[in-house]
Formats: sequence, C-alpha cells, structure tokens
Amino acid sequence: VLHKMPKYTRTVCLEFFGTVANATPSIVEIRDFMQSHASVKLAGLEHLDWRYVRAVGYATKTAGKGRPKMVLIADVVSDDEAQVQAASEHICELARARDGEGFIAASPEQRKTFWLDRARTAAIAKHTNAFKINEDVVIPLERLGEYSDGIERINIELSIQNKLKLCAALADYLSGSLPVDKMDTDLPAAELLGERAKHALAHVTTVQERWEWLLHNLDVPLAEYQTRYGKAAHAAPEAAPQQSCFIAFRDFRLRVSVKQDVMQPLAEIFSGKADTKIMAGLGKIHAQTVRGRVFVALHMHAGDGNVHTNIPVNSDDYEMLQTAHQAVARIMRIARSLNGVISGEHGIGITKLEFLTDEEMQPFWDYKAKIDPQGRFNRHKLMRGSDLRHAYTPSFELLGFESLIMEQSHLGKITEAVKDCLRCGKCKPVCSTHVPRANLLYSPRNKILGVGLLAEAFLYEEQTRRGVSLKHFDELGSIAEHCTVCHRCVKPCPVNIDFGDVSVDINNFLRETGHKRFNPMVSAGMAFLNAKNPTLVKTLRAGVVTAGFKAQTLAYDLGRQFHIGAGRQKRAPKATTQKPAIKEQVIHFINRPLPRNVPLKTARSLLGLDGDGSTVPIIRNPALPEDAEAVFYFPGCGSEKLFSQVGLATQAMLYHAGVQTVLPPGYLCCGYPQSAHGDQPKADSMVTENRVLFHRMANTLNYLDIKTVVVSCGTCYDALAEYRFEDIFPGCRIIDIHEYLLEKNIKLQGVQGQQYLYHNPCHTPIKTMDGAKLASELIGQNVPLSDRCCGESGMFAVKRPDIATQVKFRKQEEIEKNLAQLPQGEPVKMLTSCPACLQGLSRYAEDNNLPADYIVIEMAKRILGENWLDEFVGKAKNGGIEKVLL
Repeated sequence: VLHKMPKYTRTVCLEFFGTVANATPSIVEIRDFMQSHASVKLAGLEHLDWRYVRAVGYATKTAGKGRPKMVLIADVVSDDEAQVQAASEHICELARARDGEGFIAASPEQRKTFWLDRARTAAIAKHTNAFKINEDVVIPLERLGEYSDGIERINIELSIQNKLKLCAALADYLSGSLPVDKMDTDLPAAELLGERAKHALAHVTTVQERWEWLLHNLDVPLAEYQTRYGKAAHAAPEAAPQQSCFIAFRDFRLRVSVKQDVMQPLAEIFSGKADTKIMAGLGKIHAQTVRGRVFVALHMHAGDGNVHTNIPVNSDDYEMLQTAHQAVARIMRIARSLNGVISGEHGIGITKLEFLTDEEMQPFWDYKAKIDPQGRFNRHKLMRGSDLRHAYTPSFELLGFESLIMEQSHLGKITEAVKDCLRCGKCKPVCSTHVPRANLLYSPRNKILGVGLLAEAFLYEEQTRRGVSLKHFDELGSIAEHCTVCHRCVKPCPVNIDFGDVSVDINNFLRETGHKRFNPMVSAGMAFLNAKNPTLVKTLRAGVVTAGFKAQTLAYDLGRQFHIGAGRQKRAPKATTQKPAIKEQVIHFINRPLPRNVPLKTARSLLGLDGDGSTVPIIRNPALPEDAEAVFYFPGCGSEKLFSQVGLATQAMLYHAGVQTVLPPGYLCCGYPQSAHGDQPKADSMVTENRVLFHRMANTLNYLDIKTVVVSCGTCYDALAEYRFEDIFPGCRIIDIHEYLLEKNIKLQGVQGQQYLYHNPCHTPIKTMDGAKLASELIGQNVPLSDRCCGESGMFAVKRPDIATQVKFRKQEEIEKNLAQLPQGEPVKMLTSCPACLQGLSRYAEDNNLPADYIVIEMAKRILGENWLDEFVGKAKNGGIEKVLL
C-alpha cells in the first residue's frame, strides 16, 4: 500500500549514554506516543547498537559525552508543521528521561546528514572483508530489552572464550623455545632469558584461571568476584556489588582487558633488548587470535521489531565459522522464547532452514510443488537438505600460500584495494557507467566481484603452472574500461573504496604485463597531450583535432543521411558484455557529432607565445602598478591546446580583474591523463619536470609574491593539488577561475531572454561550494543542475564508444527532463567548467537545440562584449605581455 507523504518532515536523532537496558524501553515509549497522536505519524525508526555506532564511525552530536551506547533515528511526518515540531521535541524529551539527548533536523540537507550513518551499516563487516552471517528476526517491541540481554550474554561469553583461547596460545608459546636476541654475544639463550619466561607463564595462567571462573559464574553477584580476586577485578565505582557479573558486564561497569591484564604485563616482563623477538611473537599470536573473535551486532527497524542480527566472520577460518553457527542456534532459541519469529524481512535463506520444523515448512513445499512441479525456479532452495553444506560465496580471504603468490604479483595492489568491499551496492546509483537498462553487470560492486573472481583465476593458473589465459587479461581490461575514473563511487562507500583508483591500477598492471589493448586513436590523442614542442603541437593539432574532428562530423552527417542505425543505438543502447564488431563501434563513435567550430590555433599561438620555453610570459595591463596582485594560471591541455577560447577567456577575465597573470614558459600537461590512462611512469616524469620548472619560475619571479594558482580544469586541479605548491610559492592556494571571479565580486546581473543549465563535471574544479549554486551566483539567475556524466571523460568515448553511448543515453534522459522543467519559449544554454565536458556536451547540441559553453566564456561575452577574444588578444600583443628570462 502506497501512502502519500505528508508535507512536513522532521528527522530526529537520539543518542543514549546510560545503560542499554535503560535506553531500550524508549523504543516502545516513542512508538506508543506516536500511535496515540492524532495528526503526526512515525515514518521510520531505526536503531544502532554500540557496535554499529563504532563501526560506522558515528560522529557524536552531543558535546563532551563520548560515544553513545545506542542511537535511534526517526522520521516524524505531518501536514501540520507546528504539530510535527512539537512531536519531535516531545520525542527528544523522552530520550532525555533515559540519559539521552535529542536533535531535530528540518532541512533536506540536515536530514540527509542525520541518515548518513544508518546508510553505512555494512561497515560492521569491514574487518572480515564483507563476509558475515545476517540473521534477521522479528521480536515483539515490549521484549526487545530481553532480546538485547540475550545477545549481550552471547557476546560476553564469546569475548571471554576468545580471551581464554589467547591465554592458551600464549601459554603454549611461553612453554616452548623462545627466540632470544643474543645481541652479538656467545651467551646461552637460557642465560639471557633468565626466569622471565616462567614469570610470564605464571602470570598468563593466573589470568586464565580468573577468566575461566568468570565465564562459568556470570550470574553470581559482582561482590563475590571482587572478594575472590581483589584488585584484579576491574569494576567501575558505580557498579552495584549485589548485581550479577553479567549485569555489570552488560552495563559497561565490569571489563576484562587483554591489553591491560595480559599484554602490558608481558611487555613489562619482556622489556629488554634480548626480548624483542619474543614480544613480536606474542604480538603475532594476539593479532591472529583477535582476528578470529566472533561477536553479534544489532541494528533494527525499531518501529516494527525487525532486528538485523549480524555476525561478521572470516571465510577462511573454519573454527570461527563453527563458533558463529553455534551462536546462530542460540539466537534462534532466544527469538522463539520471546514469542518472536525467525523469518524477518530477509526471509529464510539457507542458514535458517535447519531451525524450522517440517510442519512450518510444509505449506511452502506444497505451494512449490503446485506451481513448480519440476523444480526449475531457484533449484533446491528451501527444500529438504538445502542447508549450508552446499553454500558458496566469493571471498577475498586467501589461504597462506595464495597470499604469498599474491604478494609477488602485480595483482596484489589491486586486490588489496578492493578486499574490504561489503557488497552493499550503495555505489550503484552514482556510478556513471552503471546503466541498468543497457547493462546490469558493470556497477562498481559487480566490477569488484569480477576483479576477485579474476584474481582467483590468476592464482589457480599460477599454482597449476598452466600459464595465464589471455582471456583473463581481456576481461580485466574490460572491467577497467567500464569506468570513467570519476571517483563518484567513493563518497557513498562505507569503507571508502575508490574504483576509479582501482581502474587506474588495472590499466597500469596491463601496461606492465604487456597486455594493454592498442587503440590508434587513443595513442594519437595521448601523443597530442604529451607534446611540448610548438611545431609538434601544431602538427598533431592539425591531424588529431582539425582533420580528425572534421572527419568525425562528416561521417556523422553521412550517417544521418543514409540511416546507418545511429538513432537506434542512442535510443536503446546494447549491453557491452562483449566488445562489439568494428562496424558497430564506428557507428557508436559517430552517432553524435564532435564540436564543429574548434579554434584554429592554441591560446599560446594566438598570443604569439610559441617560443623555446626560455621565458615566462606575464599578461598585465600596462596601466597597473608594479605591485598589483599576481596569479599563476595553469591552463592545461584542454584550455590551451584544444579549446583555446577557454584559456583566453580565463586570461581576459583576469586582465579585467586587474591582476597580473603569469603563464608557464611552454606547453605543459599536469600528468593526470597519463596516470588515468595507466602510464604512471610517464605521469610521474611529467610531474617531476613540472615541479622543477615551477621552482625555477618561483625563484625567478620571487618579486611578484604569487599567492594564488588559478586553474580552469578539474583534473588539473586534482593533479596540481599533489604538487605541493605551498613549497613552490609559499602560502599560495589553488582555485578555479570561477570561484576566483566570485571572490572578486565579478558577476552578471542576470541575462534577459536566456536560460541556462549547469553540468557539474565528474572532476569539478569548484571545491568550496556547489557548482550549480556558483553558476547561479555568477550568472545572476537560477541555473539548475543537469546531473549525470556527459560520457566524454577524456579518452573514454574514443577508447570505448559503445560504453560511452550507454552513459550518454542516461545524460540525454536527464537533459530531456531538465528542458521539460524549464519555462518554455526562451533559448537554453548548457554551462560547464571542464574542457572534456565542453566537448562531450557539444555532442548533445543538435539533438536538443542546446549549445554548450564555459561559464567564464559566457561571462566574457556579457561583460567584455561579443568581440572579447580579438580585443583581448590585441591588447595583449600591444604591450600587454611581459617576458621574463627564466
């Protein structure tokens, strides 16, 4: 049943700092209050226990109280704003009565911030590489406290059992031959060690006996434990002696600590230089044992009692899996004992089947036999015998010898980067190349799974010495090609995996192993970006840009005339699970035209600065004083070699702003395209050369006191951010030209008869505010955002035009939606702030009557006049360029 959402929403975040037992009843209190309210409804109520609070990296909103023991997040809705606010405040009062604090968010941005932590709950299994047992059950709300106590008892017992396992392992180690550092002496190891091993073993044994007693006496009064073990019983002063040890544990008033009780005393015993290797061995045992510790974490849809009971486990640890499975059996018994049910929103699955009786399953089996007598659908699932014995899931946990092979492999860095993937799928909505109607396979999550499976294939063939199949390299390359390196996936990822970086690593791996596919057009494009010599730049530009763009647009025009199927491709792009035939790829490449009016010369050439790189050009108004503000403008390839009008508009507006603009001595590339292409050595070489050159410039121009580096390209910004410009021009910052103009209060007051959209680049150079908001302020009118990737992404549309067609399909849908929402009757222009996006957006112009341009170019036209370019070039050549010998 769908319900219309009320007009007003408040998101309430409640943080509880007392005991969990005291906090849990607030769930029932909130539910009862909301159910009795006449005009306000509860649209959602979510719960995180303290383990989840820690796992998601929850940022506490209450000052000075540390990490909360429990968090509730609620959406309260109503058509009456005053009532919804009053109800939200009352919910906060309910929390305060139980040692909690409440916070209310009203704006969409604040509400989204409150819900972010709930979206990251998959992070609970980060330390086990996303492998966990997820057993959701439904518990009557009135009995949630009892269920929480039952789970906490399991956790306390599992924790103590793991500590006892550690004690046993440490005792075995200390009873054996210990590795003593003889420090270049001939003294016997026993002489150097003395009685320290015996003291250490005695201490571990004493702690082990105390923990054994606790494990079997959790229900005895705390006073008995304190009497028996004195100061070794670490209890908080507020702990009640008459309460049981379990209650004290549950309320965080009693603890047993491996670090405090075992490892620190051992470090004091083995504190000498001769004991270094012994302590390393003890530390290794500790790490291995803790890795196998099982715990149960809870988060729930608290409004209806659906509790996600999650147990992270390492898939390569059989003992850990068995311990977890035993815990699951106890959890199911607890749920049933509280009149709960074990089939939550995730259903039964293979792990719960053994806990259901044949009588409970018989209605399902009867229905299954009726509608699927041959058992074709989901074969064998939920039938007799379909339990965990036949389960399999890919895992990034490797056996020991496999790990050794991986360490020696180029794949090691790649698999290390993706091993924490939780398979939660939060990356899918933002992924530029995930176009479900064309292809379901290439979301970041699925690409990570593909990388894992290919890594297993590489390992298998390495172990069997059969030689690695070339097909594996092709498949790995295909995964990397289905990525625009936009880095959007990292923002929603609970464990911060950036598949853009993974794709770059894959491209480097393929290049290093000699299996990177050759593409002549990509090679020509990269040669153009790499070129520094003015003559070579001019030659490559004539071939790659002037002739190449004309040939592509001519093919596009002929394709439209002869109906070769380009329109069908754009309307319904095909899946890209296999590389298409050459003819189909050609049609993909020409189905949208490249820019038809690319400038004939580079910006440097138009200004007459095609020299040998021995001088530093400074663009300045001769009327300016000598101490006028100076900025260093790095135009990059796109704004200088390709779309020179962007670089010239930037310089013209800086000239208008009354600053001196220092340019590089010659054609430079920031190195980002080379890195993204998988040629890291070339990128590193470029970066080093550029940084050395910039240091020379800084020494030469130290009298200018440059404090600002201006860019007009997002990838240039990202690359230059790693150059450490603060060491080159002390105290300087990097800023996009548009942010700089806004800072100088240079903006339009609106444009009559013209509407705009703003395309925010994947690599936006605008870092201090939202791009569409910045565009609106500069233009002086509302400029709505046009979302989704344009599909160009550097060489992406040239290398794999079939995948680019899918991405452009999504962008075309967005453009159509944007245009439909604008008032009709006035022309619309698409603005952007990225040279590659300017090229990509121009491909939509003819289909949508939607020209594309840079914000700074539009501002130059409106402020300096339609003939701004020729006038600026004329001013610069007529005494506006100063050249300083480098």
